Amino acid sequence: MKRHWKYSAGLIGSMLFLLTACGEVENTGERDGGEEANGEQPDVETAVETDDEEAPTIGMTVINQEALFFTEMVKGAESQAEEMDVNLTVFNANNDSVEQYNGAEDYISAGVDALVINAIDVEAMKPIVDKAEEEDIPVISIDSVIEHEGVDVQIGVDNYESSVELGEYFNEYAEEQWGDEEVKIGAISALNSPIQINRQDGFMDTILENENVELVNTVDGENVQEKALSASEDLFTANPDMQAAFATGEPAFIGMVSGVRSQQAQDNLKLFGWDLSEQVVEGIDDGYVEAALQQHPDEYGSEAIKAALALVEGEEVEEQIDVPATVVTEDNVDEFRSLFE
Repeated sequence: MKRHWKYSAGLIGSMLFLLTACGEVENTGERDGGEEANGEQPDVETAVETDDEEAPTIGMTVINQEALFFTEMVKGAESQAEEMDVNLTVFNANNDSVEQYNGAEDYISAGVDALVINAIDVEAMKPIVDKAEEEDIPVISIDSVIEHEGVDVQIGVDNYESSVELGEYFNEYAEEQWGDEEVKIGAISALNSPIQINRQDGFMDTILENENVELVNTVDGENVQEKALSASEDLFTANPDMQAAFATGEPAFIGMVSGVRSQQAQDNLKLFGWDLSEQVVEGIDDGYVEAALQQHPDEYGSEAIKAALALVEGEEVEEQIDVPATVVTEDNVDEFRSLFE
């Protein structure tokens, strides 16, 4: 029978102390994206605390709180937790998979009612799922796919199929813009990220069906903006006759946009990719970013809290909850400007 722990402010405070203490262990891991971990203390906070002593507590761990994607994810979770009157504690792992493991383990030790994981390293989190399963704590995985039978619900976007959709948009654009001309395209990826490799596969599998389209090279931005900028500049310099480029995620896209500007290539390249940012929106306005896939991370967070509470209350929940991405162009970008104000 599933336990339903009841949390007083004192108990939640104890859990926060425990989680904060886990940030003091020696860190020898690497950041997601290949950067050496910088020893920053992970952040933990009681995002939502209810006065209802019968309310369950949900523990949530996220990759970081720097990228807009993850901050919006937490905002969505907080809003839903407030609406449903449940306690929510959020652990920001600051790109450190070791700290994320420790934080999630401490959530389990503290006896949270449900665990929401936005994993840095999906393989590293599988033992955490084992431990949660032993304690009858439901696990909800967001975005990163943890392939484990103990994960009750997976929430996110179908990365491959969404990239297929963007690829189909590219094919239509290429036919209108370049006709039967040969089209050269490059890619800025994150080869350490299975999700982003999957995105690239979906896009390239779709556009390379056209024999006129050639992939000249894929460079590795390592999911780090500065490295993506350097990789983009190298790609553009080596292929001055390239007409288009594709980015697999927010750091790659921002780096690619910055590379276009630094090389003053706005009139020569059309950019496609994943995840809006202030820089990408400016690129759409300036005409050299043609289309971007925008996820809805706030809905990821919201759906995670809904699923967690339903599982705690013994209800059935769909194992896969898909939140489709939106293709953003100059025609609908105004709908997303408020994210960057």
